[in-house]
Amino acid sequence: MIPRRKHSAVLRDFLSELHRLERFDAENQENFNKRKLTIHQLHLLTESLFFAAFRTYEAFLRDAFLLYCMGKAPNNSKRVKSYLSPKNFLHAEQLIQSSMPYLDWASPDVVIQRAELYLKNGEPIKLIYSSRLQSLRELKKIRNHIAHNSKESRNQYISVVKAHYSTIPLKIPHPGEFLLLTEKKNKKRYKLLTYFELMKKISVDLTS
Repeated sequence: MIPRRKHSAVLRDFLSELHRLERFDAENQENFNKRKLTIHQLHLLTESLFFAAFRTYEAFLRDAFLLYCMGKAPNNSKRVKSYLSPKNFLHAEQLIQSSMPYLDWASPDVVIQRAELYLKNGEPIKLIYSSRLQSLRELKKIRNHIAHNSKESRNQYISVVKAHYSTIPLKIPHPGEFLLLTEKKNKKRYKLLTYFELMKKISVDLTS
């Protein structure tokens, strides 16, 4: 990955990619309505879009977090205290990763713990993440089930489905099907768009 120097560049690149995925989703919806796609194809494409968006979000979060660990704030009005003194962007990542095989950016609980460890009071990461913890956990569970499709990931995914229906349905929808379910409070919006909007809002909050 290219080392980043400013939060504004990190945010710009993420929002640009998310917008591209939103356009792709709109095209899929249009092609399905024109019967150019089957419902099964639409579900698979929707899963792929969610997974691509989440991976892009993880990359964004990694860059924003490391910039904070370098003591870099998105503007002069926000002060950030890092407990690290890295030489540069990549050195910050090396210090955090240490002997771990990889850094987990998918788990909101891990991200909060990491923020508490390397940033004074865990801020500005902790407050933003804590206020949206349940939704962020949902993202991770869906992402993991798409990626792994294991018994454990399925059980976690079912908990997300149960939260939507208030009960466990007789037939568990595949992630692509679930992501196209309309929201109870907004029938014009389906899950995928809600999750896109969540990632968008968090990214803006983290770099403002």
